[in-house]
Amino acid sequence: MSKLKLAVLAGGSSIEREVSFRSAENILKNLDSEKYDIHTIELPKDKRDTAWVSQLMALHPDFVLSALHGGRGENGAVQGLLQCLDIPYSGSGILSCALCMNKQAAKSIMEGAHIPVIDGEFIPLEADLNAFEQKLDRLEYPLIAKPNRGGSSIGIEVANDFDALKKAVENIRKQYDDDAVIEKYIDGKEVTCAVVQTDEGLKIMSVLDINKSKGIYDYDAKYLSTQSAVSFTTLPDYMKTMIEDIAVKAFNVLHCKGYGCVDMLVKDEQIYVIEINTLPGMTDHSLIPAAAAQSGMNLSEFLDILIKQRIK
Repeated sequence: MSKLKLAVLAGGSSIEREVSFRSAENILKNLDSEKYDIHTIELPKDKRDTAWVSQLMALHPDFVLSALHGGRGENGAVQGLLQCLDIPYSGSGILSCALCMNKQAAKSIMEGAHIPVIDGEFIPLEADLNAFEQKLDRLEYPLIAKPNRGGSSIGIEVANDFDALKKAVENIRKQYDDDAVIEKYIDGKEVTCAVVQTDEGLKIMSVLDINKSKGIYDYDAKYLSTQSAVSFTTLPDYMKTMIEDIAVKAFNVLHCKGYGCVDMLVKDEQIYVIEINTLPGMTDHSLIPAAAAQSGMNLSEFLDILIKQRIK
C-alpha cells in the first residue's frame, strides 16, 4: 500500500514567519514516516515570489498540513488556492479563516449570535482617532489596543489614558498597516478551549488555564517565556461546561472546521470570547500540543485525526 503524500507548508510573508517554521519543525518531528511520504514547501518572505505554487502543483500532495500563521496563510488566501487545486488541507476553509483573522468581523458575528465578547471600538486605518475620544472615555481606562488582523498577540498594548492609546494606535498603523480594535482591559483569567473534529463530531480536547508570567499573554509569553504555562482549568465544573458550550457555539457560528482554539477571558463568573485561532501554533510551546497531551493524545495521534477527517 502506497504512503499518503503530505506537504507541510511553512514560512510565508507575515510577521509570524519564524513561529511558522517552529510549528513546522514540531509537526515534522511528530508525523509518522511509516504512514506518510512527507514533503516541506517553504513560502518565501517576498509575496511576489510564486515559485512555491509551481512546486505545490508539481507535487500535488494528497493532503496539506499548514503550519502557516498570519497573513495570507491564515486569512483564506492560501486556503482558496488549495481549494482551487482540489487539495485537502488542515484547518478551516476560506470563509472562516477570513472572518477569524478579522477581529472586528468575527466579534460582530458573535455578538449577533449572542456570544459574549468584550466591549470596544473599531478604529479604521484612516480614521481620526480624536473623533473617538468620548466613546473611548466611556469604556473607561485601561484599554487594550490590538491590530485588527494580527496574530500571536503581536502589537498589543495596554493604554492607561488617551495619549497612550493614540501612541498605540499610531504604532499599529505604522508597524502593521492595520485597523485597530480597542477593548476594555479586563484583568481576569485567560483560558483556551481546544476543539477538534472527529468521527464522533466536534470534540473538546481540553479547557486550559493560561498561567501568564505577566499581564498579557503576548508573543513572548506564548513562544519564548519559560515561566508561562498551561494546565487543566481549575475553574468549577459549571464554569468549565459554560466555556465548552460557548466554544462549540463560536466555532460553529464562524463556520470553522478541523480544529482550533477558542480563547476566552473569565472575570467574576462572566465569560468573554477573545478570538478563535483557526491555525493555532504547533510549536513545542504552543497550546494545541498541550491540549492534546492533557486529553491523553500525543501530537502524532492528533495530526492523524486531522488528516483522516479531511481525506475520507
